[in-house]
Amino acid sequence: MKKLPSPDSLSVRNIIRSRRFAVLLFIAITAILYLFLSNARPQAFSLNTADGHDMLAYVSSSDQLMLYDPRDRTETALLDDVRSFKLSPDGRVAFKKLDENDTVLYIFDPSSDTLTPVITENPDAYNSPLAWSPDGRYLAFGSYHEPEGLSLYVWDGETATNVMPENPLAAAVRFYVDWSHDGRLAFQVIYGWSNLDIPPEVYVWDGHTMTNLNPNPDGWDGYASWSEDGKLLFGSRRDDDFSYYVWDGVSFKDGLPDADTFIPVAPELEPDYPVWVTDNIIAFSVNRQFLIFPRNIIMLWDVESGRVISEYPVSSDNAWSYLAEGGQVIISSHLASGLPSYYLDVESTEGQILFTTETGEYAWSPDGYLAYCRTDGRPGGSINWVLSLWDGQESWDVTRVSYRPAQWQSEQYTFSCNNG
Repeated sequence: MKKLPSPDSLSVRNIIRSRRFAVLLFIAITAILYLFLSNARPQAFSLNTADGHDMLAYVSSSDQLMLYDPRDRTETALLDDVRSFKLSPDGRVAFKKLDENDTVLYIFDPSSDTLTPVITENPDAYNSPLAWSPDGRYLAFGSYHEPEGLSLYVWDGETATNVMPENPLAAAVRFYVDWSHDGRLAFQVIYGWSNLDIPPEVYVWDGHTMTNLNPNPDGWDGYASWSEDGKLLFGSRRDDDFSYYVWDGVSFKDGLPDADTFIPVAPELEPDYPVWVTDNIIAFSVNRQFLIFPRNIIMLWDVESGRVISEYPVSSDNAWSYLAEGGQVIISSHLASGLPSYYLDVESTEGQILFTTETGEYAWSPDGYLAYCRTDGRPGGSINWVLSLWDGQESWDVTRVSYRPAQWQSEQYTFSCNNG
């Protein structure tokens, strides 16, 4: 039988071999852990996947940015100490830190775990993200700096460009922006909230030049939204006449969009809440009187023919109604007497009520999930809000959270669970 060596008889060679083995074992374990953690960490939450499903991002009550997958009801923590954010379709995050003294706008790329500051000519300006372009190439953000006031910038991944139109008579107080699929930015500049303020204007920036969509110094322009093929829907008021129009996106005259080519959207019907359903179909709500009762009807209107092609009466007597993305269901809401702020109905285009709830704010994803805010119904004390989801069959709670932003990844609309 082979005699086992005593500890004192171990050779230097054996000690070296033992240490080599320990080092190799350490390296192997480290590599395995790295691969595991790399796979566990999100790698650019792109919507350009085979199934094209959407993700819900929100800031938790502990100020973490969370990414929630409604299909398997799992979530991943992306960032800590987040105040506000915009999640791009390719997975990058533009966000503001919780620290009010940190005015920098940061870009986080989870695929490479990198953090990039967005720099303007005013390093101490307070910057806030507004919207990513559909391909994730551009970010529109607002920048506030004294004495200039509020400005609008576009970041292309390297450089931030000021696209703010000059107006020596007033300072902007807010922007509403919408990106086209070919990288053009339509934005409404609001100069104040009273009738004494300069009316808002809509501008279009194409990456090189900026134009006033509809020069209207005494009127009102807004509600601009692009179709996928590059037509622009917008509302305009002149004198006491308000109408919606469609610009084809390509017709110009004297360097400006050609107003002679603007197509009025069913002015005789006085449409409300128009949305693009396809490149040539717009859905809007029309309020009609049935006997002594008002009633909403959702109409589908063809841009090319200028005709209504379908009508869907809304079953409930809700005040606001619009056709959700995909054209399958109608979203309706009206003010509640207390909290939550609204009653919400979802119904099929055949008039069947599919889901109803009391809610605060809400957002519909293109693949059919409804994110909404409800209260937990606890009597007395402060209002406790719950971020919840409905998938067309059942509803469930995601998290208990108040006054924190949430956003579907494919949509740039951010909502918040609160009573305001």
